[in-house]
Amino acid sequence: MPVNAVFIKGIDMSAITPGDEGPRHAPICNVFNEWGIKHLSHSNIDLARNDLGLWVLRYIFKVYDSPNAAMARGNAVEHGLQVALQGGEFDDPVDEAMRDFNKRTALGVDGERREKEAANIGGMVAQAREGMGAAEVVAYQEKIEVEIPGIDVPVIGYTDFTLEDAIVDLKTTTRLPSAISASHRRQGAVYQRAAGNKAIDFLYATPKKHAKYRLENSDADWLEVCETALRLQRWLSKFDSKDDLAACAIPNYDSFYWSSPATREKAREIFGY
Repeated sequence: MPVNAVFIKGIDMSAITPGDEGPRHAPICNVFNEWGIKHLSHSNIDLARNDLGLWVLRYIFKVYDSPNAAMARGNAVEHGLQVALQGGEFDDPVDEAMRDFNKRTALGVDGERREKEAANIGGMVAQAREGMGAAEVVAYQEKIEVEIPGIDVPVIGYTDFTLEDAIVDLKTTTRLPSAISASHRRQGAVYQRAAGNKAIDFLYATPKKHAKYRLENSDADWLEVCETALRLQRWLSKFDSKDDLAACAIPNYDSFYWSSPATREKAREIFGY
């Protein structure tokens, strides 16, 4: 047994190295498949950590929020940065980003919030482009996949910008962080193991500033991902029906996750309160 072995549910997690699926003898249950969940993702696992009620609503009852202005802003800035890095083929990157944003928010987005987010896009595209420097991108939105021992479905994701020696994930924000957030560290840990230990950089862009941080020492973050997935699987295995799940889910309607009135209304119908 390794001196520094770490065990989760009887599995030696120290045996999991970046790019490795883990011990082949790990016990596999079909819990997620039985509930119609064909894969997990960083965002899926992180939502289970933060609001299990909303996780049940989204992934068991298939009730999803409509895209909001902040999400559309992030996607639009990423598109604008891609245009800027490719060069020559398109119009001005900011114009392209605005077209993308307008398309994504044409229906169902609050007008005041839409205008506020639209005002941030030009500066964010410029800051993101400056933050990328002379990097040569070899792939955009590349699918990655990694397995967790003891889990019957893969964890998948899509990288923003893949370089020869690193993956860069773009985050748009109105307040520049001083370090990689815990949630983003877990996301990076997933990407790193799927990409064979390639370096993971997070590029944060506000309308006026940018910062790039490299993920270091992600082993503990990966263990958190595995622990969450395994606990979620064990929890799901206790229930036989959607009605049983709905009767035990505890949605936190005070959380910002529940900002959509339509989602709250649908949840109250399903959960009964």
